[in-house]
Amino acid sequence: MNTVILVLLLVLLVSALAGYWLTSRKAEEKPVKIMMFIGYFWVLTFLQLFLLAAAYYLGQRYFPL
Repeated sequence: MNTVILVLLLVLLVSALAGYWLTSRKAEEKPVKIMMFIGYFWVLTFLQLFLLAAAYYLGQRYFPL
């Protein structure tokens, strides 16, 4: 499989597991937990994509092959 697809699937998995873990510890009603999961999922996804893009940029800028 293409490396990019594997990395994106890993980002998806990490975000889903972290979002589930963060919402499962809260004592809220089910609709609130679902909304919190969606919020955590997207925040964590964008954070990971930002960090991957920054690492790629810095790697290309300062450590060219």
